[in-house]
Amino acid sequence: MTKEKKSKKLKEIFSNLPRFETKRLIMRRIDENDCEDMFEYSIDSDVTRYLTWQPHSDINETKIYIADVQKKYETGKFFDWGLEYKQDGKFIGTCGFTSININKNTCEVGYVLSKNYWGMGLMPEALECIMDFAFNYFGFDKIEARFLEGNANSKKVMEKAGMICEKIDRNAMHIKGEYRTIHTYSITKEKFESRKTELNKIVLNKIN
Repeated sequence: MTKEKKSKKLKEIFSNLPRFETKRLIMRRIDENDCEDMFEYSIDSDVTRYLTWQPHSDINETKIYIADVQKKYETGKFFDWGLEYKQDGKFIGTCGFTSININKNTCEVGYVLSKNYWGMGLMPEALECIMDFAFNYFGFDKIEARFLEGNANSKKVMEKAGMICEKIDRNAMHIKGEYRTIHTYSITKEKFESRKTELNKIVLNKIN
């Protein structure tokens, strides 16, 4: 696929975001009805501690953000899925692409999750779905993800998704008043497919 065709395809897909379902999650477009749930985790300093943005000051800030997201969806310039937990119908976070590099045929993924749902393996579940979509629908060669040094939870998510550390950039980004070290993890399409095959073998062995 040429760069021009891929760019057009990306815009078409994200202006009409596809809905996915995993074992425990519904992955869908974020909408205005998610405002209260998003605000609930967006004011939590534990959730935003290692993110580039500050906790939301009030629910109006969340409303403005979601309204802006709707405009970006319409133009195919927003690449995040909202995560709805099937068991209770709660909107609990987001997962998607933070950037797409058509020239290098790569993308970067990012995510945020309500603290009430940490430690349940939900983010690796969502990330697996997004990576499969990126590799097998868009044909990307590599997926990257980054976290600020000290974010042990995000590191675990990336490792559970089969990513490996590619580089560490010391004092690379000025965030919230200080320079922070950035860890970059990645996985290639070949590694992703190989890992998926091995996981399927393990499941079959357990069944047999």
